[in-house]
Order: sequence, then C-alpha cells, then structure tokens
Amino acid sequence: MYQNSRVLEYHGISFSCIHDETLREAFALKDHALIHLIGGTLEISVPERTIRLSPGECIFVRKDCNVSLAKSCGSGGEPYKAVTMIFERSFLLSFYRRSRPEIVPVRAVRADSPLRKIPGRPDVTGLFQSLLPYFWSDERPDREWADMKKTEGLRCLLKTDPNIYASLFDFTSRWKIDLKEFMEENFVLDLPLSDFANYTGRSLSAFNRDFRSIFGLSPEKWLIRKRLDLARELLRSGSERVQDVMADAGFGNLSYFSRAYKEAFGHPPSEEKRAPEHQKNEEGERERRKS
Repeated sequence: MYQNSRVLEYHGISFSCIHDETLREAFALKDHALIHLIGGTLEISVPERTIRLSPGECIFVRKDCNVSLAKSCGSGGEPYKAVTMIFERSFLLSFYRRSRPEIVPVRAVRADSPLRKIPGRPDVTGLFQSLLPYFWSDERPDREWADMKKTEGLRCLLKTDPNIYASLFDFTSRWKIDLKEFMEENFVLDLPLSDFANYTGRSLSAFNRDFRSIFGLSPEKWLIRKRLDLARELLRSGSERVQDVMADAGFGNLSYFSRAYKEAFGHPPSEEKRAPEHQKNEEGERERRKS
C-alpha cells in the first residue's frame, strides 16, 4: 500500500523512511518506545494529548496507551526519517537485575501522561547518530550490538528524569500498577489476557494470580460479566444499535456477544427493552447500596 515507504528492523531498533506521502496509523503500544525524528514531521497523539516533533527531537512513549501517528515529509519535500527503539519486558528485566540498588530512586512516581519529550543533549543525539551507518549498509548488526545501544537509550531516559524508573520497571513491587484500578478503567479493551498482563507489568501467571485475589473470579469470567452489564445498560438507554453496543462494551464478535447475552439475561440483546425511568432509578439505588 505504501510503495514509497521503507522500514528496517534489527532486534528492536528500527529505521523508517517515507517519500512523497503521509502515513497514518493507530495501535495499542505493547512495549515502551523511544523515537528520534531525523527528517520530516511526526505528530503523535494519545487520549487528551498531541505532540508534534521536528527533526532532531526525541520522545519517550509509555507502553500502556493507544497511540495515533501521522508521519509526513518535510515542507521542502525532504523524506520522513526516524529511528525507534523498543524496550521489551525481557530486556528491561535483565537491565533492572544488573542495576546497582543504590542508583535506583526510592521515590520515583509514574507520570500521568504516557508521552515525555527528551531534550536533545549530546548523549541522545550521539546515540542515534551512531545507529545510522547500519541502515545505509548491507551489514546486519547482531543482538549484542542492539542490546548495547538500547542500554544507552535507557540510560539517556533515566538521566532525563528518574521518575521514568516507575514506568519502565513497573513489574517490580515498588512500582507495580494498581490492577483493580487499571481493569476497572480498561475492561472494554478487546485484548488478550497476555496484553492486559503486559500493560499492568506482570507475567500472565502473576496477572491471573493477582486478579483472582482481588476480584474473586478468573479474568475471563470477570471481563464477560463487566462487559455484559455495560452492554445491558447501553441497550436500556436506547441510544445505540446492537452492533455499536457490542463494540462499545468490548466484544469483537456479534454472534458470541448475542449468545453470551442470552445466556446471562434470558433473551438476545435485540429484545432488550429500554427500561422505564422509575426502574432505572430503582436499579441505581440498589447499586449505590451495594457500594
């Protein structure tokens, strides 16, 4: 589709180049990323915030967010060029285990925004300039080289702001994300459990264990129940079609949604009637009493 674009990737470090077009993409970011813009413009958006990068600028993007990117050539026609580092959980685990305890900050706090601009210091600029020769040659660097460069990238991030420790190393007990709060806010995301585990800084087994201890149910049963309750509420409001409700409640398949809904409430979603105002008030009062 994008005939004038080119992407090269070496063990979590990628170089992208786009000629004569604008490339837009949106996705859920599964791993932390560090992006350095070489040419063109990059507009990066997350809920409630948008940042526009110019050549020479660098940005850290935390893993637990939905990201929209708009990559464009420069006003003079120069191509879009950028280098991206991806920090996988396994790499971060290895880095953290090698870190000296005395350098790890005690009071690092996870930032509200998943975006953090990184100043163009000599260490940052020099790091990304050192990567470029590999993208212009036929020589493929090995993983040891990539890990060495990603280690430099981590040190640049942590030098910028020690609070980034709390985002990068959220798998440690000190900065582990509040599972209950995260799930209550994001249960409508149509994601596999492995992604929920990753976003909360846990292995899948730890996620399942922590989840049961907090909610008293398996993640699968809890998610279905929460989504069905939301779907019923939306259908009773009478403001959306069944297909829209299905998507808004976090279901990705209409037949599965209809079957699960009928099993839970005794009738398909298409037969859910809008609740009278007095019934909604009574149900709301019961919910308040439960809480």
